[in-house]
Amino acid sequence: MTTTLIVFTDLDGTLLDHFDYAFTDAEAALFSLKTLAIPCVLNTSKTYAELLELRLALRHKDPFIIENGAAVYIPANSPLVNIHDLERRGDFYVQSFGPKRQHLIELSQSMKSRYDFISYHDLSTEQLMEHTGLDYQTAELSLQRDFTEPLIWNDSNAALERLRHELAAQGIKAQKGGRFVHLMGAQCDKAVAMNWLKQAYQDTFHEDLKSMALGDGENDVGMICEADIPVVVRSPVHVPPEIPGRYDVWITDSYGPKGWSEAINKALVNEGFI
Repeated sequence: MTTTLIVFTDLDGTLLDHFDYAFTDAEAALFSLKTLAIPCVLNTSKTYAELLELRLALRHKDPFIIENGAAVYIPANSPLVNIHDLERRGDFYVQSFGPKRQHLIELSQSMKSRYDFISYHDLSTEQLMEHTGLDYQTAELSLQRDFTEPLIWNDSNAALERLRHELAAQGIKAQKGGRFVHLMGAQCDKAVAMNWLKQAYQDTFHEDLKSMALGDGENDVGMICEADIPVVVRSPVHVPPEIPGRYDVWITDSYGPKGWSEAINKALVNEGFI
C-alpha cells in the first residue's frame, strides 16, 4: 500500500498572517504541494462565504472545512467515493456535524444576562471590522455563518468555564479561538472533520495516508493532537498552545505563513517528496 501525505491547515495566524491576512510567504510551499498532488485542506473558523473568495486567491481546489469543524465541503468534481449521498450546496457536497446557527443565536441571547460578551449576531459590519481588522467586504462575508456563533468574550476565564458547563448539558460547546469564543455543536471539531475526510480519502484511493496538521490557537489543538505530523505555528500575539500527550510537536521558528512554509518544506524533505 502506498503512503502519501494530506495537509490540514488553519488559516488566520497560520497560513495567513495574523495582522494583514497575507500569504505571500507561503506561496512557494503551496505551489510545492500542488505540484506534488498533495491535498491541502483548509480547516478554519472562517465561513463558507469567506472561503469561496479566499480559495480563488489561493487557487485552492481541494476540500475545505469551515467554522471550526462544523462542516466539510467537497468539490462536486472530486473523485472521492460515497459523497453523492451528501447534501449538495452549489458546486460542493456537504457533510455537517452540528446544529444550524439560528439555534446557537437563540441560546446565546438567553445567556446575555449572566455573562459579559458580545455576540457576532449583534455586531454591525463596521464593528466587526474594528474588532478584527478585516476590510468591509471580508467582514460582511464573515457575518454569513451557518453552523457557529462567535462571541467576543469580555468576562473572566472562570465565567467561561461556567458557560461551558452550562452549554455541555445542551449538547453545545464553547471553543476559544484566536479572537473569539465559538459556540457550536458538541460534535463540531476540527479533529472530527479532519478524521472524517482522511477516511474518505483512504476509502477512495486505498492508500495509507499520513496527516499533517498546522495551527496556532486553542481551537487547533484537537486536530494537531490527532495528526501524524503535529505542527504548532508560532504566533506573534500569544504563546504556543500545549498539545497534550504529544512530545513530537514541531514548533516553528518563524511566525505565521513563514513558519508554515518552514514546516511544509521540512515535512516534504522528511517524507521523501523532495
